[in-house]
Amino acid sequence: MASLKNKAVTSVKLTSISMLVTSVLQIAQLLILGRVLGPEIFGLIAMVQIVIQFSQLFLEMGITDAIIQKEKINKLELSSLYWFSIFVGCVLFLVLFLLAPAIALMFNEPSLTGMIQVVGISFIILPFGLQFQTLATKKLEFAQITKNEILATTIGVLLTVYLAAFTTLGAWSLVYGHIVMSLFRSVPWVVAGFRNSNTRPQFVFSWNAIKDFVSFGLYRLGSTSINYFTTKIDQMVVGVMLGPVALGYYSMAMNLIMQPVQKLNSMINRVAFPVFSKIQLDQRKLRKTYLLITNMLTSFNAPLLAGVIVLAPYAVPLLLGEDWGESVLIIQILCLYGLFKALGNPSGSLFIAVGKVRWSFYWQLFQLGIIPVVVFLAGLSGEIFIVAIAVGLLRMLLFYVSYYVRIRQIIGDSLRELNLSIAKPVVHSVIMLAFLYLLNSQLTEVGEVGIIIVDAIIGGLIYGVLLLLNQRELVAEVKGFFRKKTLVKQV
Repeated sequence: MASLKNKAVTSVKLTSISMLVTSVLQIAQLLILGRVLGPEIFGLIAMVQIVIQFSQLFLEMGITDAIIQKEKINKLELSSLYWFSIFVGCVLFLVLFLLAPAIALMFNEPSLTGMIQVVGISFIILPFGLQFQTLATKKLEFAQITKNEILATTIGVLLTVYLAAFTTLGAWSLVYGHIVMSLFRSVPWVVAGFRNSNTRPQFVFSWNAIKDFVSFGLYRLGSTSINYFTTKIDQMVVGVMLGPVALGYYSMAMNLIMQPVQKLNSMINRVAFPVFSKIQLDQRKLRKTYLLITNMLTSFNAPLLAGVIVLAPYAVPLLLGEDWGESVLIIQILCLYGLFKALGNPSGSLFIAVGKVRWSFYWQLFQLGIIPVVVFLAGLSGEIFIVAIAVGLLRMLLFYVSYYVRIRQIIGDSLRELNLSIAKPVVHSVIMLAFLYLLNSQLTEVGEVGIIIVDAIIGGLIYGVLLLLNQRELVAEVKGFFRKKTLVKQV
């Protein structure tokens, strides 16, 4: 038991390191590609990424989760799943190759056809190493996973940036970089997997041996596909209705907002599930813990996003160049989306912990019927900022609808407490924001870099003082939260 605990602790540390390094690399790639290629080419890259990310869901088909979830898997099952995954990858490549002209027509960008067809090669490469990586995850062997992930991401990012900066390939830079990254992501696992007799697949196949895995995977695929679609529908609509330049501005803004927000929240959400699981039968503890997590998420995200609102006019021209000026307003508007997207994340852990897995699936179906309609109507305006306002307000509305129809059923009626847990950090952030705007109006001779540095320091001090004066108990509660046993006893 102690060995498993040590492995789990080490796994969290290594996963955090991998997440940090790959996140820095991805943000660096985002900024460099944006600066070098400009909004229109970046819009084409965003279109290709939508196709890649959506196809990736079908490649895994939820089977990786099934392998991890099942306690014991025999050799026949593993071998059959291995060859089935390769078959799925080949079918996916063929489907993408055939559908590429239609996808390009949908976006009204003929150049997408070749890029989608070529990038599909990665879906033939990746399945060869996917199962070996999944088995390593199941065994909590995160040291090798971290090394491989960092190596593949580093090589892929460096190649993509080099091709974008020093050749005339444009959006094709991402295509070639992605294929090379896929090779380095897969080959080390193939070598290690075939060397190990316990993981080396046999040349056998049995449908009966894997049909339960596929059934489990298809259910997960349905949920993840709907979730991806509802998350990316705004970018799809902008790309189809407004073109690659508009998508370039919008996609850059969304990435700059969501990259730090997602990484910041992942640590809290990772701890939330085991905490909720321990107290799943005690409604009072569930309510107190959910409100604490909401307060923590708001306390972390609200000042961060307020800082983004203030600094965007200075940071965007500095980091991306003058061509990206139109994205400043989009970034500022999407901060509302980022905040309520973050606040909605813990609900998934809450529902799984109390055995309401299907609620998440039904909620995704509900969103599938609402979000595309709202985004489409906003897109009819022909203005990117209208789409940004629509998705921000809709995300806030959906947060409260989710509370009324789902969360309230688990934690009880606590709307007043929920609003208070959100309001305090938001008010503190607005005070910080107002002070920084006033300060910046006086810093006329400092320059962009100076303003960014001064705002970061002064803003941090202002928010820190307000936090200590009005939310001193939160600091102690945060410490308790990350010591899960302590938290469960206290609540």
